[in-house]
Amino acid sequence: MKKIVKSVNLSIRNGFSPTVTWLPCFFAFSSCCFSGQSSNLDKAAQQLEKLDVPDDVEINASDKGVEVTFRRTVSFEQGSIEISEKAVKAMKKMLPIIGQMQNDIEISGHTDDTDVNNRFPSNWEMSVARASAIAGFLQANKIAPERMQVVGYGDSRPRFNADTAYKRALNRRVEILLLPEEQTR
Repeated sequence: MKKIVKSVNLSIRNGFSPTVTWLPCFFAFSSCCFSGQSSNLDKAAQQLEKLDVPDDVEINASDKGVEVTFRRTVSFEQGSIEISEKAVKAMKKMLPIIGQMQNDIEISGHTDDTDVNNRFPSNWEMSVARASAIAGFLQANKIAPERMQVVGYGDSRPRFNADTAYKRALNRRVEILLLPEEQTR
């Protein structure tokens, strides 16, 4: 503490404002004290990546958070909102990791441009139903509903050009995003 005070006094004497001197101290303090938020997500990402889950479960850490994507054989059949058995098994393995965290969770549903189901008038509504099915599973397994938000994108955010049946199947997916703590409500 004495060094910081001495530094401020020198700065004022030499014509520098205290703000200029305190700014590096603030950044050093904030990176030291607030880095636990990202390390919490980093730790979760590392634990999730070590799980034995099907290849169709993709885990990515980024500045948006930790994203778990269920696609193709682990996600939904065309026109369906039923969670596959592979997805259920994979999520059960993830529950201990997700459950111990306090981060909010965004669950987004996606369809391909040919998904049809008579129960849903649009792909938009089907994508929300898919995300809601995942949220319902998580809630039934003790994940607090206050932590979850459900989003449906329909076929508006494809990952691949839907020129083959295989690529359309890859666009039918659900993404679970563990949000950084600073984005938690």
